[in-house]
Amino acid sequence: MGRKRSKISKTNGFQKGNKPWNKGIDLEFDNNLEIEKCKRLEHNVYNSYVHENLNGVLSIHNVDGSHVAGKILRPKSKFPEVVDYYLPSEVEHPNKVYMGAKVESMYVSEIKNHRLHNNECLGDLKFDCAASKKWGLCWRERLACTDCDFVSEYHKLYDEIDTHRQGRKAAKINVAAAVGLMYTPISNKNFREILMVSNIIPPCTSSMQKTSNQVSNRVEDINKESMKDIRAELVRNNRSCGLTNCNLVRVESDACYNNPLFSAGTTPFQAGTQVTYSMIENNTTDKKIVSLFTGNKLCNVASRLRGKGFNIICPNHDGLCTANLAEDAVIGNETVYSKKCAVEVSDYLKISHITTDGDSKAFRGIKEIHGPNVTSLRDVRHLAGSLKRAILKCTFSTSLFSGINKLNKKNRFSLDIKARCVAELNQSFQVHNGELYKIKEQMPCIIETILMCYKGYCGYSCKVNSFVCAGLPHNHWQKSYIARGETFKMTCDDGDKIEKCIKILLGPQSLDMVRFLTSTQKSEAVNRSHRRCNPKNVTHSRNFAGRAHISAHMRNHGFANSALLVTQNLGAGVTPGSTVSLQLKQTHRTELMMKHVRKLPSSKFQRAKSRKRKYELHALRNYDQPIHYFKGIADPQYQQLSVESRVVINDHGSYPKTCM
Repeated sequence: MGRKRSKISKTNGFQKGNKPWNKGIDLEFDNNLEIEKCKRLEHNVYNSYVHENLNGVLSIHNVDGSHVAGKILRPKSKFPEVVDYYLPSEVEHPNKVYMGAKVESMYVSEIKNHRLHNNECLGDLKFDCAASKKWGLCWRERLACTDCDFVSEYHKLYDEIDTHRQGRKAAKINVAAAVGLMYTPISNKNFREILMVSNIIPPCTSSMQKTSNQVSNRVEDINKESMKDIRAELVRNNRSCGLTNCNLVRVESDACYNNPLFSAGTTPFQAGTQVTYSMIENNTTDKKIVSLFTGNKLCNVASRLRGKGFNIICPNHDGLCTANLAEDAVIGNETVYSKKCAVEVSDYLKISHITTDGDSKAFRGIKEIHGPNVTSLRDVRHLAGSLKRAILKCTFSTSLFSGINKLNKKNRFSLDIKARCVAELNQSFQVHNGELYKIKEQMPCIIETILMCYKGYCGYSCKVNSFVCAGLPHNHWQKSYIARGETFKMTCDDGDKIEKCIKILLGPQSLDMVRFLTSTQKSEAVNRSHRRCNPKNVTHSRNFAGRAHISAHMRNHGFANSALLVTQNLGAGVTPGSTVSLQLKQTHRTELMMKHVRKLPSSKFQRAKSRKRKYELHALRNYDQPIHYFKGIADPQYQQLSVESRVVINDHGSYPKTCM
């Protein structure tokens, strides 16, 4: 082979003595010529930049949309990512959840067994990590000797719940963890991420979901029994307090949706798919939840089957269906929800009054169950909001709001009128002890006084008729929302329009609807609790009802008491006398203290002071400030227009002269 190759090279190769054609010649190349090059990119760069059209041609685009020159080859080998460096190794030492007493018992018993097995062995007993068996958050472990062949039996390092049924028993910590997650907006997925970041081996997703499903059903039953006991206890308390009819009760109600009801264009129906309707008693200051309805349109089983071509109609299809509302049902039909709650509370109670906001027709459903004598009341806060919106919609004269920022001044004016009317209403009920006929007699004078006060005539009328303004320089209504407390130049038409707006809250018909000064503030607080357990950014289609019921249970009993009652009913209660029970007691004490502090007059004053400070800061930045100094500011000013003058026509011309 060597000789043959040498012969070929001598025959066909470059012969000795030949001169290259370009020897001694300077060659010139076109530097502007774009030579098409081949590109082999990194794997992540290839996935981020390369586009493939319908014909399968690969290209990279400039920011102006043009194609980058050059052919694109397959990407380079994929380099390991950060997570790849943490893949299985020979030694595994993550954090695990064990019960200390169970570990102690295992070592005590197995040390004795090791001695019986081989009395002369001096080896150590260690966990056989390769043979560990996971059960949710818990573990079954065995010990192995480092010198001899001793291997112990498996020990359950957790407590079990005795279900009195065949099969493997549930671990207390798994059930308790599922209950704890229902009190929070955290889902099973987020909980697994927390555990992984904490270097704790998390349970598998399917086992956590199965446990959550079972716990959710049990929690729903527990809360329904709890609300039933609350209704029965309310009747007993009414009887012990000597009420004429111990079954009558005033309630308030409101609904909470996972999405705004207005359609965003993705569905022809209302955009909400889950609703929680709460009914709360108003006989006591505790305001317990006496009934709860949950409506759900979501069903994962139906969605999966529809994707396969099956015609599935919820909530009546075979198998598991988590929806209890039809897909085309009106999610905002509070009449139906209030009717279901009214049926539930009719076992012990009879509703006499219901307080709702202005956008609800819930009283219609209650009247169908509890009779036509049910009286519909309105929330003071929502009526005041209607007053504010009415003022914003009015068209006033140009003299009412002078200068710049007229729209902002109008908004400030509406806020201050609203606050003044609410304060007058509350004080009038306190002074007259809720006697409605006396309040109605004095209210027209109060409305007229409010208008006079904002016109700048704050004095005798406020002193005689107003409950919150004494008409004195040191004791008058502080116009916190209005910049510099200025007055307004109202025309007769402006005054009539503002008076009509004020009567939305202080008119005779409105006074009938707010005769008990009830509100839906408790319902709003309950809705915030529902959004805590069922947040809008996480969809719990399967366990939505259970999370809503545990939220209501927490509002009725407090977090600490609710957690202890629920876990005790599920057989996974907290150990009495432990540090956990002490922490729960401290949590309960703090919760009660913060609730009491928020209701104190000093806290309300601080909130009002903070609000006033913000509005003053806004006025300082956006309004012209008054002039505090110029020469002769305190001197008497010459008022030329107020001096009488007479005009004399001079004989020498037709121009007028002023004679003083």
